[in-house]
Amino acid sequence: MTQEDPGWLPSLRGLWWYAIPVVGSVMRVRARHRETNGLIALRSVFLGLIVPLLLFGVVLSFIGPWDGGDEGWVPWAVVAIGIASLAYVAQIRRRPLPTNSGEALAGSYRALFFIGVGVAEAAALWGFAGVFLGGSLWIYLVGLAFGLVGLWMIAPTRSDIERRQREITAAGAPLSLLDALISVPWP
Repeated sequence: MTQEDPGWLPSLRGLWWYAIPVVGSVMRVRARHRETNGLIALRSVFLGLIVPLLLFGVVLSFIGPWDGGDEGWVPWAVVAIGIASLAYVAQIRRRPLPTNSGEALAGSYRALFFIGVGVAEAAALWGFAGVFLGGSLWIYLVGLAFGLVGLWMIAPTRSDIERRQREITAAGAPLSLLDALISVPWP
């Protein structure tokens, strides 16, 4: 590895834009296109995906009661979907990365990251729907917990990049995942 991990602090810049409904999204997209470090851009997108999940909880607190009564099968369905999503995220993390080139390596890591994000957020979004189906706010918190654990599992952390690098090195490839993520521009 020739480059150093920039950490998460640069990715926090501009996170406050999410407080402004429409303008904030536009400003975040424009800032991402100016970012030359691909890892910072990926981490910024990751943080930007967590904020709405937390804000959904705030919005739902005005809509539904904490405990609306008989929720029936809905919480169990959210738990089942949450367990399935965590199992699938774990499977995504085990997929090997191609070592043909730095571009292929970075592109594959990013693709698996976004697939994992979609799967991880499924539990939270089913919890969101569960509030309306079951009538209780706590159902969203169950889905949110599974979603946040899944996002934590798929996050582009230093330890995840190092774990993947050990797999790449064990396969006999001379490429550096960190260098590829930093230097390959964001699509």
